[in-house]
Amino acid sequence: MGRSALDVMHAQTTTMSSDRLPAGVPLVEPSTLATAIAEAHAAAPAPALSRALIELTGGLSAHVTADGRFLFIAEASLRLLEYSREYVDHATLFELTGIEDVPVLQDAFSAAQMLGPQQCTVRLLRGLTDRVWMRLRIAQFTPRIAGASATFVVHGEDITAFKENEARLSDLAVRDAVTGLGNRQYIHQCIVDAIQHARDGGPNFAVALLDLDGFKKVNDSLGHDVGDQLLRDAGQRLVAQIRETDMAARMGGDEFVLVLPGCDDEQALGGIMKRLLSAVQQPFQVGDQLLHLTTSIGVSFYPRHGDSSGLLIKHADTAMYCAKDRGRNGLFVYTDDLGDLHRKAFSLESAMFEAIHNGEFSLHYQPICDPISLNVKGVEALMRWHPTLGPVSPAEFIPLAEANGLINLLGGWALRAACMQLARWDRTRLDGLYMSVNVSAQQFHHPSFPSLVWQAIADSGVEGHRLVLEITESVLMRDPEQANLVLRELQTLGVRFSVDDFGAGYSSLGYLKRFPLSALKIDRSFVKDMPTSSNDRTIVTAVLGLARELGLSAVAEGVETEEQRQMLIERGCHSIQGWLVSKALPAGELEAAFASGRLNVEAGH
Repeated sequence: MGRSALDVMHAQTTTMSSDRLPAGVPLVEPSTLATAIAEAHAAAPAPALSRALIELTGGLSAHVTADGRFLFIAEASLRLLEYSREYVDHATLFELTGIEDVPVLQDAFSAAQMLGPQQCTVRLLRGLTDRVWMRLRIAQFTPRIAGASATFVVHGEDITAFKENEARLSDLAVRDAVTGLGNRQYIHQCIVDAIQHARDGGPNFAVALLDLDGFKKVNDSLGHDVGDQLLRDAGQRLVAQIRETDMAARMGGDEFVLVLPGCDDEQALGGIMKRLLSAVQQPFQVGDQLLHLTTSIGVSFYPRHGDSSGLLIKHADTAMYCAKDRGRNGLFVYTDDLGDLHRKAFSLESAMFEAIHNGEFSLHYQPICDPISLNVKGVEALMRWHPTLGPVSPAEFIPLAEANGLINLLGGWALRAACMQLARWDRTRLDGLYMSVNVSAQQFHHPSFPSLVWQAIADSGVEGHRLVLEITESVLMRDPEQANLVLRELQTLGVRFSVDDFGAGYSSLGYLKRFPLSALKIDRSFVKDMPTSSNDRTIVTAVLGLARELGLSAVAEGVETEEQRQMLIERGCHSIQGWLVSKALPAGELEAAFASGRLNVEAGH
């Protein structure tokens, strides 16, 4: 008969000390260890040398019956598990196993009896109050005495540190590094679990997506360290306002998501949302900075608005953007109509890319006239989109173009095309007109915008002062310092600037003297109600007086009736624009209107 595993161990440990292996001695393979223990125990009732070797293995070393009673357990195992031998003499291995892991251990014993040595991982109770993770190897031992019951040898290594590290890494995988809240993966799983719980009879729930209004400006101006601290503080405020059963996560950027069990309609949600809006509104103290933010919240309900994590978050996101569009610092609940609008917007956005390549965009031109003579001084270039299925309103496609970045491409094309059209008219009897072109916020703040304007003027050959760029108040006030630099640079080319929709935005009078402006365009909403509203008449009168005092010209938009025109003449308005004179026309139709004498060019322009 060949040498047993115990013989091998004995040969390798003749010079072994009692507390460590000497250098160069190979360790016993774990797969043979349980068998070695069994052979050692079978050779004699645990002789001194065998027990010494078993003690050196550490972990759990035991010989047990099929029902888990201990025939032998090493002293080292007792120290690890913090039990006395007297206690173990009256306990079983199954009783020392966490109740949820007992079936795992029982299955391993059964499999070892039928299939050979088995391995399993269970939690053993340590000192009755603690637990230790053990990776067990179990082998059946059949004694040489005929008729004796089968027993089992068990060896286990302590893997608690490994399991704790594994749990820590698993926690990090679902935790946001900046705020300490859950991350995108965490909240998706929370929603999946909440859906399953609701299907099993638990409560329905709401998904709320919150976006911090104004965070980007803070982050860009004060730096990411301040931005990160602001996110942490905001996250803590949100958690403080929700219930223990609610779940919170940061989706990324300045977006947070809450899962709110039991909130299945607007009424149940109301109290929590009011607290959230109020909490974010309170000033944030970050270092020596006192910062003010608000939040826009979009909400979707399970199962009303979706039956999956992706749909519920998507619909909450759609609702959140509606809350922003309605003035921010508010709440909006998703509706199916909103989803239809969102799908339509997506369809339009997709078609817009093709439309650029297919040449479906064009410019129409609306005359700007003297209010008394109605002779034309200049024209405003207005973008139009005429796809195969019919025209799309600028009110629909311009915001989409601004959102997807196409406005830079479209705006650059419009500026160049308008200057080229002005140059063509100069070669006809329409020479002398000026061209007014709208500029979006994205265009104006793009680094290449000044060079784009310069190139359009240079390529067309028109004089710079005949180009008027229309800019809204909000564009100027978004970054006043940068705006002033851009205006001053373009002013050197002779370009003039008009504030579009004056009175409908910030209406901060300080910027009127700060920026090199040439004209104010009175918003059409004031002009429309002049005949019936004394307040609107007062506003228009005040704007015209302000323009005179500052040496600016004034253009009234949306003039549609003779009564409106007369009121503007009485108040000294310089120019009018609107359907009373002409709607916006393609270049060819406008030229025909001049050729027929219906429109005339103002002398001296």
